[in-house]
Parts: sequence; C-alpha cells; structure tokens
Amino acid sequence: RPDVGVMRLLEVALDTSLRRVVVVELQEMDFDHWGRLADIMTQVEQVRNARLLDTIKTKVVLAENRFEVHPVTREGKWVFYPPSTEMPVVDGKTLLEVAAELEHNEQVVSLCCANLGPAGHSEALN
Repeated sequence: RPDVGVMRLLEVALDTSLRRVVVVELQEMDFDHWGRLADIMTQVEQVRNARLLDTIKTKVVLAENRFEVHPVTREGKWVFYPPSTEMPVVDGKTLLEVAAELEHNEQVVSLCCANLGPAGHSEALN
C-alpha cells in the first residue's frame, strides 16, 4: 500500500479523489541472464515451472564471460551468458517453448520474453 501522504499529494495535484484507485507497485527485476529466472519468479511459479528451471540449471551453460559497460548508465559489471536477450535452444526447443507448454503460465512466458527484441527473435515470439 502506498504512503498516505504521497496519495494525498497526488490527489491535490490531480484535483480529484483517489479513494477508488488501486495502486499497483512494480518491482524492479534484475534479469540479465537466464540463471536469474528463478530469482524473479514466485514460489508457485517455481514449483509449476520445475522442468524449465531444471533445464536452465542442467542444460544451459551459464558462464561468466566478460566485463561489459551498460550503454545508458555506464555501469560496468561481469556479464553471465547466455544473457536474457538471447533465447537458448535445448533439445530442439527454446526455453520459451518449454514455458509455453504449461497452461495458465502467461506470467512466466512474459518473463521469458521480457528482454527479447524483435530483431532476431521474431520466430520465437510468434
């Protein structure tokens, strides 16, 4: 629940009542490589997606390869591979396909797509 003072300030700024407004707070996630997927999933998602997480843990090679500098923040850090901007293929299936096999798994499928751009991933996103 947001701070009451912040809500009051927002009401004054907007000149309207916010009593019926539901505030959804987003949590920043650090999903720069596939090894972190389990860290940003809920416990229920982790249980339901045990096969996906096991595939990542046992079959996706997670390696610390090089020091990179973020183009916007200029913050440098060691980057683990494969990054979440790439879609690994394991046993002929992408991780996205493994996640999509479960019914009602939209949130995890969304996480798998979160850092993919359309260039080079249009087939996986279809």
